[in-house]
Amino acid sequence: MSFFERVQDFLADERLLANLIALHAVLGLLLLLSFILRKLLIQGGDQLVRWSGVAWLDDVGKEAVRRVRALLFWCTVSLISISIVAGVSYHLFGRDVRVDLSDWVQHLTPAQVMQVGVSLGGLVLLMPAMFLAYRLVRKVKTLLQDYTLKMLPPPLETPRLEPTEGATAVADDPRAPHEETILRWFLLLERFALITVSLAGLWLGGHIVHLSRLVDTVVLFAIRLLAILMVARLLTLACRTFSHALANLGNRHLGVGKFQGYWERVTRLFPFGERCFEAAVYISAGTLLIRELDFIRVVADVGPRLVQCIGIFFVSRVVVELLTVLLNEAFGMHDENRPINQKTETLLPLLLSISQYALYFGSAVIILGVLGVDTTPILAGAGILGLAAGLGAQSLVTDIVSGFFILFENQYLVGDVVKIGDAEGRVEAVSIRHTQVRDEQGKLYIIPNGQIKTVINFSKGFVNAVVNIVVPTTQSLDQITRDMAEAGRRLRARRREVLGETVIQGLVDLNPKEMTIRAITRVQPGKHQIMQNEFRMALKEVLDERPQAPALAA
Repeated sequence: MSFFERVQDFLADERLLANLIALHAVLGLLLLLSFILRKLLIQGGDQLVRWSGVAWLDDVGKEAVRRVRALLFWCTVSLISISIVAGVSYHLFGRDVRVDLSDWVQHLTPAQVMQVGVSLGGLVLLMPAMFLAYRLVRKVKTLLQDYTLKMLPPPLETPRLEPTEGATAVADDPRAPHEETILRWFLLLERFALITVSLAGLWLGGHIVHLSRLVDTVVLFAIRLLAILMVARLLTLACRTFSHALANLGNRHLGVGKFQGYWERVTRLFPFGERCFEAAVYISAGTLLIRELDFIRVVADVGPRLVQCIGIFFVSRVVVELLTVLLNEAFGMHDENRPINQKTETLLPLLLSISQYALYFGSAVIILGVLGVDTTPILAGAGILGLAAGLGAQSLVTDIVSGFFILFENQYLVGDVVKIGDAEGRVEAVSIRHTQVRDEQGKLYIIPNGQIKTVINFSKGFVNAVVNIVVPTTQSLDQITRDMAEAGRRLRARRREVLGETVIQGLVDLNPKEMTIRAITRVQPGKHQIMQNEFRMALKEVLDERPQAPALAA
């Protein structure tokens, strides 16, 4: 028998044909199953990430989709290869799928046939039940969404602006952001509910086909994870809606009146509070997810502590804001008609800084205690470190002690005109460690308090504006004196900063060619330099009014 005849006989074997058909059926079933899993796991997971609205999940979702696609591909290739090897071995061992199927059918009992029929009937009935469940979820979602939108508070009354020429009127409805968030919230709720219904249908289908152990392990685990993620994401969105509604309600009732300052400071913390709440929710959700995995369950104990730390930090921020308003009200800073108080402008920033440092330090100590760190050695070490720093940094201690004496002895305040060493100008800031003085040229002097030995304060009570006039000795002293007195009278009539008559002190310097005459005018604190210039201008006007005015030099 030739080779081609043997090949023809081999291919004409009915057993081979039956086994090949069975093998192709198995391979087709594997490909169909792989395609279904691809749709459910890849596309469903990608849609779930997009529905969740969490931005940072986008990159994670893309990477997860890529890895799941690769895993499905290699699993499908492996199962197909194993099926082909098993089919070839099955045929080489002389087995016939027709005979085996016939034997299996003959050995079926009526009870087994009934059981298979019941399973198939249950699967058939499960499909319309799933369809009805989908319809019910969408219907309930629509009803609840419409009811919630109707329960929204009415928008705040705002003045209506007439549209300009060529423009259209746009009604700004404050409820628009609320409605968008609510619609998104119910869309997510619908999607999560549909996925939950699908998983529940898969669980019921597994029990119908007697795969209860497998579906109980896999599907119930997936449902628990989905529920954790769903509740976490819905809580974060609900927090935004609640904060918007709370802000709207607070603006109505607390935005006016004696609590307005407190409410304005609290509203600044709303975005920060939303971020803290989201972080706490996600940490709690991560803790619950970790507890579902037995091999890393010990890590889950850190989650509640982190949530407590977030709460402590947020409360400290709220207390800082409220304390800021309280101190400003105590010093009368919210009164628009208040007089300028230099002591208030000096002490208020200092008290705010000390209060904030104390609150943040206390919060840090409490957070360390929540994290399980023994704070007693830290506090003791801080005391020892402070003592060591005091002994080693004597200049720093000197600056701080001098700063306390400057502040509480009221030597100078913010806004005073002083002269400290080579620095002469207006005080811009006074702190525990240093003083800032800016001169007329705009240069800022930062002087450590420990180096301040002598202070000349031009802003205490009154100050004298001293002007020296230099004229040739050939001029009449009496005439120059009368002109300077006239300039002083004009200056007092023009400027309210002048507190008294100008005193002509007389000759203060004399040489063969020139003589110096001094005029002294009592003015308000810190106004001496301006009044000196004004006096010179007034004297120039007086001299211009008479002929042959003398040449002056100041």
